[in-house]
Amino acid sequence: MNSQYLRLLSFFIVNDSVTMNELIAAEHVSERTMNKYIQQLNEELNGAAQVREKQRRYYLQVDDYQQLAKLQTGHLKKSLDFNDANKRYAYIMKRLFQSEDYITLDDLADELTISKTTLNRDLKQLRQMLACYDAEIYSMTNNGIKLMLYDAYQAPIIVDHFIYDYFDLQKAVATDWLERLNRCCHQLGLDASIIKALRRNLIGLSFSIKSGHRITSKIPHFHRLWHLSGNVSCLVDVLSAGFTSDINDSELDYLMSPLAFKANSLLADELIESRLAVNAQLFQTIKQQSELNSTLNFEHMYDQIKYHFLFLINRTIFHVQTNQLLPSNLFEKYPIAYDLAQTTLKVLDDYIGISVDSAEMGYLVLYFEMELEDRKNAGQPSFEVAIVGQVGSSVVKFIQHQLDEIFEDEVVVTVFATAQQLNANYGHYLLIFSDRPIEYSDPTTPVVRISAAFRTNELRGKLQVSLVEKAILNGNCEFDFWHFDHKLPYLEAVKTMIQARIKDHSLNAEFMKSWQQREQQGSSVFENGIAIPHVIDSSKHQRILLQIGVFDRRTKYQDRDVQVIFLIGIPKELNHDLNKVLSQIYDLIFLIASNSNIYQGLLNYDNQQTLTQITEGI
Repeated sequence: MNSQYLRLLSFFIVNDSVTMNELIAAEHVSERTMNKYIQQLNEELNGAAQVREKQRRYYLQVDDYQQLAKLQTGHLKKSLDFNDANKRYAYIMKRLFQSEDYITLDDLADELTISKTTLNRDLKQLRQMLACYDAEIYSMTNNGIKLMLYDAYQAPIIVDHFIYDYFDLQKAVATDWLERLNRCCHQLGLDASIIKALRRNLIGLSFSIKSGHRITSKIPHFHRLWHLSGNVSCLVDVLSAGFTSDINDSELDYLMSPLAFKANSLLADELIESRLAVNAQLFQTIKQQSELNSTLNFEHMYDQIKYHFLFLINRTIFHVQTNQLLPSNLFEKYPIAYDLAQTTLKVLDDYIGISVDSAEMGYLVLYFEMELEDRKNAGQPSFEVAIVGQVGSSVVKFIQHQLDEIFEDEVVVTVFATAQQLNANYGHYLLIFSDRPIEYSDPTTPVVRISAAFRTNELRGKLQVSLVEKAILNGNCEFDFWHFDHKLPYLEAVKTMIQARIKDHSLNAEFMKSWQQREQQGSSVFENGIAIPHVIDSSKHQRILLQIGVFDRRTKYQDRDVQVIFLIGIPKELNHDLNKVLSQIYDLIFLIASNSNIYQGLLNYDNQQTLTQITEGI
């Protein structure tokens, strides 16, 4: 199995099910090529699992979990040949790592049985990959190439990331040494992931030292979270025992670093508390650098995230690659949390000088989003709904129950016997239930039949649209709708919408720059032809900007279908009310994406009518 299929397998493991468009966009290949990849991957899986297709969605059906686990651990990487680029990278790194002298390109190309053109392409890729390890492949005319390491502690990390999985380095380490390590770890109650990481570190450092690379200076930004006494002394003795020469404190820190990546019984409370206090000051930098002045209580947030933050810093120092358990595009649904997480990664990058592993992003977004949700739900006013007609108490109670399920006990229901009583009340209702057609003074308030309460999905759709309509009317949301020809490129359509709002001073020029930077960071296109470009708006307008653009038929952008654009501007000063409106807008967007009737209603939007038109007939 080559690295292409291993990467595709990992994609299926992370995602429950995906569309063909998502697969094409992820791998940047044609549908025909992707079908070929899936067919070949199924052959390589050889009964452990199969990629299946159902209703145009593809998913992984697992038949042998143990065999699949072996595939995931990468044991097949050792059997790859030099037709696989990653195996060539591993060989090149191993040769350079073990050589004190320069190696000529001719010799290296002969050993790999590849052309110098292919070798130069591999070296270019490796140089890019090595940049974050403070190392480089140095070239000297007439001499060849040589590996230069500028930070000694990165040497065994490079072994772990580039060489370990492709060559059996364990053979050079005494079996009884590894067995003693296993026994000691089990006696200390360490879990399997820490034991595995300790073994890798021991093997990697042993290979590194034998190759002439020692850790000669203190590891930057790292602080021990354990005392070298008590139970820990057993682990220290075992880890040190098999080396032919004494290891220094920095090498011992490297060996034991997996203890600092997650909570365990060997950590010292007072050392942890000391680092938490220091990190609290670092966390304040995130607040200072954030483009968004949200309702987030950073002190409370830090109290919730402080242990994760501590271990995240340590994992980053040692370039630990976290499992990508959470789909990265999922979290762009949460723009505030997403921007805060990006700021956090930037602060850590500046502090440590090392880029945080991309898989960590999802976990940070979750932490921030949970905090925002807690703040958003605190002290919010209730919504008001009216019921008109001769309606029994049991029906009123059922409607109240349905609304409570949707809005989490935020709804107040008022009952009127007649439409005249309703209109005389001059209330502001989110929705009106009636047992017959009635006329209401506010045409933007949907009037639905009592029977709608028994159709939860339809009711939820009408309520969600009504919430956004109310936000538009009270000035919390600035709304605009555009029609585009499919021949106009996606980026040009978004640019057109932004330029129009800059021209009427709803936005400033900074918004355009921020949007262009966001597009360079990653795609804003999701399933079902929906794009959600969202940007922080520094124009000082206290409202959420929502511009919807609809193409007359689907067009292509970055191998994905696009038909509907939801352009969102988020004010830097985001109070509780606007935070609530923003969530309502996002809820509406993903409702539209999943409801074909409302989606179709949006495609046929009439600019002369209110937004609630898109739920007519459902």
